Amino acid sequence: MKTIGLLKVAALAAALAGLATPASYAAVSAEDAKTIAALSTELDQLETELVKAEDVAAIKRLQRAYGYYLDKGLWADLAELFTDDARAAYPAGVFVGKKNITQHVWRNVGDGEIGLKDNRLYNHMVLQPVVNVAPDGKTAKGRWRVLAMIGRLADADGKNGSAMWAGGIYENQYVKQNGVWKISDLIYYSDYSYPYEGGIAKVAPYKEPEPGVAPPRRQMRLAQPPDAPRNQACPGLPAACYEPYHYNNPVSGREPPK
Repeated sequence: MKTIGLLKVAALAAALAGLATPASYAAVSAEDAKTIAALSTELDQLETELVKAEDVAAIKRLQRAYGYYLDKGLWADLAELFTDDARAAYPAGVFVGKKNITQHVWRNVGDGEIGLKDNRLYNHMVLQPVVNVAPDGKTAKGRWRVLAMIGRLADADGKNGSAMWAGGIYENQYVKQNGVWKISDLIYYSDYSYPYEGGIAKVAPYKEPEPGVAPPRRQMRLAQPPDAPRNQACPGLPAACYEPYHYNNPVSGREPPK
């Protein structure tokens, strides 16, 4: 699609050049003038569409790179994908600013080391992108599905081994700074997590909380505390609920479910 767009731009440019050569300035007709104006407008529209397509592609590369860096514990590389004033909302809490986000992934997730430790698996697949760039081309929003495989081998005595599936949704915002797209706001909505052994069948059925009683929150002791607690309205599996959508239905225009 990008190649076709470039060929069309080139053809339009050639047409404009042919209609507006120095020898034809004096002889250009009113009809030719209309053609030139129409071709010029179409050329501007194609340029706008091309830039937008390149922006969408760049944002997809950015978020996919995030997943690959997370896979292998490249925390410094991952942190560079954020703006200096970015916000990241993870299950562990909300971290504000690139510095605090870096400390979170490095200390809380990576145990203070660069690179994934031996005997561990931390695959983080970022799939199904829906990316929408703002009309001004300066900001964008994206929705992604995450499929993660997390585990570690057991110790020599057969203890402390673990293996689980996890997944959820990212609803992110992006900013273009000096021609480079970066993550400005990351929100991860956890859909599920369950062990390999027994799988989803081992998840306890959902029970409505009693009126006025807050559901129990898992306490996490972190080397790098969050700047704010994370309050996720949709708790994920086994509850059936919706994470917020940043876009309306692309066909009907209907607003997303609440």
